[in-house]
Amino acid sequence: MNILLTGSGGFIGKNLKKYLQDKYTLLTPRSYELNLIDENAVKEYFALHDIDFVIHCGSTGGARGIKDRDTTIEDNLAMVDNILKYKKISARVILFGSGAMYDKSRPLHKVNESQIGEVVPSDLYGKSKMMIADKIKNRKDVICLNIFACYGYGEKESRFPSYAINKVLAGENIEINQNVIFDYLFVEDMQRIVEYFITHIPVSNIINITPTDSISLLEIANIVKTFSDKEIEITVNNPEMNNEYTGDNSRLLAEMPEMKFTPIKEGLKKLYKYNKSQLTER
Repeated sequence: MNILLTGSGGFIGKNLKKYLQDKYTLLTPRSYELNLIDENAVKEYFALHDIDFVIHCGSTGGARGIKDRDTTIEDNLAMVDNILKYKKISARVILFGSGAMYDKSRPLHKVNESQIGEVVPSDLYGKSKMMIADKIKNRKDVICLNIFACYGYGEKESRFPSYAINKVLAGENIEINQNVIFDYLFVEDMQRIVEYFITHIPVSNIINITPTDSISLLEIANIVKTFSDKEIEITVNNPEMNNEYTGDNSRLLAEMPEMKFTPIKEGLKKLYKYNKSQLTER
């Protein structure tokens, strides 16, 4: 099977590339090699390559602390439109949605897929993901997998799991601006879920891929603290909890009843060892 993997330079894409490259024939053009917003470029690329499956990780917007570009909605929709227009009829597609499509400006407690569109997201990225989910909701050839939070190897150092781990490795205190409850999916679980849907057609094509157990940033910090014998202090600047950000995974477990999520302590320990090894190599 020939798989086109877009966004292979990002966190999700890099980890999928590493996981799938020995199992499938992967095409992994970077954005400077294939501009998915350019319809003619996408048309030409599909004409030149026999692509059986597309895993679309590419997107714009949604970066924490960075304002979405004015063209975020148009760009994200154009990427999906171009892929769906020029792929061959038999080719299937996996897209990645986001918890942001439920409008993360409010508390999200185990929200389920039927609630998409009940509240229009206030941010452009979340709105684009909502619109894409609506666009493909009746298609049998497209699956939209919604990630709320994913952690693991090679994530940005500003992401809280790696931030906390790197602080502990340096023997420094962990500072939390405001505590919040998340659904943190370990990257190895994400890889297994994607692989499953490459070979299985789900009953529902819009699926939250979240672990069953949610966790707060403070709980993560306390777990990571136990990995070291150094005296580490944890401070929380704002005593009030921020908006919860968790999703219901009933659809996922209905599709994958044998799915076992990596316990958060085990996943954090693996990431701790990885980050420690990266420091040694520098």
